[in-house]
Amino acid sequence: MVASPGPANVLLFALGTKQNIKRSIPFIISVVLSKQLIIWPIGLGVMIIDNVSSQYYLAMNVISLLFIIWIGYKIVMMDFSLSNSHDTWSPKFYHGLMVHPLNPKAWLMVSLSFTAYHKNEVTLLTIPGIAVIFLLIQLLFHSVWFLAGSLIRESEVIEEKKNLVKTILVVSLLASIIFTYI
Repeated sequence: MVASPGPANVLLFALGTKQNIKRSIPFIISVVLSKQLIIWPIGLGVMIIDNVSSQYYLAMNVISLLFIIWIGYKIVMMDFSLSNSHDTWSPKFYHGLMVHPLNPKAWLMVSLSFTAYHKNEVTLLTIPGIAVIFLLIQLLFHSVWFLAGSLIRESEVIEEKKNLVKTILVVSLLASIIFTYI
């Protein structure tokens, strides 16, 4: 699931079409680290609270939906031209820290990792193991998504097909969310 389209990968791909990786390393790292913000609480028992509290579940769904709409808006409004305009949105480190905590696909992924790979009981050793595995896999695949966007930018296809690229990214984002909720 880390490699599939979702809010993080779609956003990183779109960002890759606009700027170079050196400028984006802090954002990519913060997106990777943002998964840690949900791995540890889930591992330590937030899943129990989530099952008990319907208000918490509803609030997270609404906040997540608003965040995903914001990501879609940023992608649609992003200037995919090859000019290096300083007017375009350039996400900061703190933007990346919001990506996974507000991403229902990430919550599903982490919850499934605890239930599928550790059928016995979750121990304090289980949590760092899952955290490190996610960290390494995310560093690889989030960078690949960013670099895929960069390759499209460098091939200059983006100038001719920017609306098609934006449509594919937004449809991928929506599909990942629909998959998560079904």
